[in-house]
Amino acid sequence: MIQSLLDYQKTDAKLRDIEKKLSGSEERKKAMTAKKYLEGVEENVNKLDARASELMAAYEKTEQEQAKLKEQEVEISDALGSLEDEKEATFLIKKAEELISKIKSLTAKANKISEEIQAVLKEYQTIKNTTKAAQVQYNENAKKYNELKESVKGEKEAVEKELETLKSKVDGTLMERYMTKRSNKIYPVLYEVRGNVCGACNMELSMAEMNKLKNGEVVDCDQCGRMLYLKK
Repeated sequence: MIQSLLDYQKTDAKLRDIEKKLSGSEERKKAMTAKKYLEGVEENVNKLDARASELMAAYEKTEQEQAKLKEQEVEISDALGSLEDEKEATFLIKKAEELISKIKSLTAKANKISEEIQAVLKEYQTIKNTTKAAQVQYNENAKKYNELKESVKGEKEAVEKELETLKSKVDGTLMERYMTKRSNKIYPVLYEVRGNVCGACNMELSMAEMNKLKNGEVVDCDQCGRMLYLKK
């Protein structure tokens, strides 16, 4: 039964090589990078939309405040032209100076908001350009990746067919253990014990584990997780 699993693993290595060729290809990496960027574009644009709305509201509010202050400034200026009372004139002049100071402050605030709005617009344009480039990159590399998959399709199907045949010769429980570990990126899954240590990571095995191995059982290494057997 162990030999059947070893035969399966030997053929499985061919499938894994094909899988590594596909998953490690530059075409797939570039396509996935572009796809990941494109998937995040909508979220980024929504954030920019929200920020743009906030800035526009703040800018309009600042302009409205400026307009009110300027109206008050004109009223004070008109009033000063007809005043003869020096004390009241001094009060209005001080009031006018305060208004001018507030207007300057609001003007500076409006200018800053305007700069932020321009920055948001610039970011919009950057996203637009980058999205276009990412779309081109995805389309080109997805096509190349599909061509690569097509080129190994026949070989992959032949190996998978062979694996199905070999699978029927392996104990179901052992096969399930093997497939679970393989899906967890453990490979090679099945290793021979050397003396009393794991052949993969050199973890020393207990006496109880060695007895199981001598009885023809397959044990799991506590350190690397691989399935271990003892060659008779």
